[in-house]
Amino acid sequence: MIVFLALACGFYAGWKSFRSPRTFTAEAQFMPKGAAGQSQLSGIAAQFGINVTGGGGGQSPQFYLDLLESRPILSPVADKTYTMRGDSGVISGDLIRIFGIRDPRPAVRRVRVINALKSAVKSSASVKTGVITVSVTSRSPELAQQIAKNLLDQVNVYNLARRQEQAAAEREFVEQRVAEAQANLRQSESELGYFLDTNRQYRTSPQLTLEFGRLQRAMDMRQTIYTGLLQAFEQARIEEMRDLPVITIVEPPELPLDPNRRGGGRKALLGLLVGLAVGVALAFLRARFAMNRAAQSDDFIEFTALRKEAIDDIIHPWRPVARLFKPRART
Repeated sequence: MIVFLALACGFYAGWKSFRSPRTFTAEAQFMPKGAAGQSQLSGIAAQFGINVTGGGGGQSPQFYLDLLESRPILSPVADKTYTMRGDSGVISGDLIRIFGIRDPRPAVRRVRVINALKSAVKSSASVKTGVITVSVTSRSPELAQQIAKNLLDQVNVYNLARRQEQAAAEREFVEQRVAEAQANLRQSESELGYFLDTNRQYRTSPQLTLEFGRLQRAMDMRQTIYTGLLQAFEQARIEEMRDLPVITIVEPPELPLDPNRRGGGRKALLGLLVGLAVGVALAFLRARFAMNRAAQSDDFIEFTALRKEAIDDIIHPWRPVARLFKPRART
C-alpha cells in the first residue's frame, strides 16, 4: 500500500504538470526618478529655520510594489486593447474578453479580471540599486509583453498625475503667500519712506539711526522672503505643467521566446513524498486496527470488564463497602 500510494501520487503530480498549459513570462525593469530636490518652498523656509515636510520627495521602492498590485493601476490596464494569437486565430479586445470572463454583472466581471491580472503580475525590488522588476506570466507571449508595457505606462501616468496635483496644490499655497509677502513688503517700504521724510537728519541722532537700521532690516528681510516666494511660485507653475516621464525604463519588456519550465520532475518528486507519507500513516492506522481486533479475545474482554469495575469503585468508593455488608446469595 505504501509503495502504491507513493507511485500513484508521484505519477499524478507529474501527469498534471505535463498536462498543464505552457506559459510565457515577460519581464521589465524600471527605476523611479528622484524628485527635483527639496521644493523651493521648503528651501526658503529652511533658510529661516522652519522645517516644512512633505515637499515632494521620491517614493520608496515598496510604494511601487504596492502600486503595481493596486486597483488604480490594474483597472486601466485591464481596459486596454490587446491582440494575441489563439487557437481560433487572432483575438483582439480587453482583458475581460481575452480571459474569457462571462458574467452578466459588470462589477463581478471587473473584480474577476483584476484578480486574474493580479495573479499574473509579480514584482520585486533590488535592495542595493532600487531597480524594480515586473514580470507578467500568460499563456500567450504577445499578451505577456503587452501587459508588461501597459503596466509601465500606467505607473508613469499615475505618478505624473500625482506630482502635477501636488505641484498645483503647492502653487495655490505659494500664490497666497506671495500676496501676503507683497503686502508686508509694501508696508515696510511705506514705514521706511515715512521715516526718511520726517527725519532727514537722522544720522545726527543715535536713537534715530537705530530706528532707521531696524526699519531697513525689516524691509530687507521681507524683500528676501518675497523674492524667494516668487521663485517658488514660478517653480511650482513649471512643475504643474511638466509632463516628462517620472520613471526610467532600465529594461523594456521583450517578447518571450521560450516557455516557462513546468517543473514536472520536481512536482513528481513532491507527489512521491506526499504519497509516501500518506501511505505510512494509513499503514500504521491499519496495523493498529488489526491489533485491536486481535485483542478482542475472551481474556481481553474479561480484563476490560474488571478494569471498568475497578475504575467505577475508585470513582464511587462507597460501592465496595456496600458489597461487603451485602448478604451473599446461597447456592
